[in-house]
Amino acid sequence: MRLHWLVSALLLAVALTYLQSEAVINFLYWRYSWFDILMHLLGGVTIGTFLVALLARRRPKAYVLLLFLAFIGWEVFEYISGIPREANYALDTVIDLVMDFIGALAAYVAARLTLWRSA
Repeated sequence: MRLHWLVSALLLAVALTYLQSEAVINFLYWRYSWFDILMHLLGGVTIGTFLVALLARRRPKAYVLLLFLAFIGWEVFEYISGIPREANYALDTVIDLVMDFIGALAAYVAARLTLWRSA
């Protein structure tokens, strides 16, 4: 069943990549203020799903630590890359992190109901 999770993570990553390329080409981040929120939610689901596939059994502390590293790493990457910042960058970063973790929480709940049901 872990293979299903890995394939799901791959498909989510492909969808995320497609949406990102469309967003850049069509200026979706500038046209729709909510698009960044959607992308962070989907990114959280994608990374959460990938971590579920990697962890052989339920390990909540490892899951949260790896999520934290991935999400903070992405925000550091955005900052270093000079990706356009909102007037209130701190608030935007907090919203991004909250949406990342909500997406990852959805993946965790799905794993608890399926793959990690007996753990």
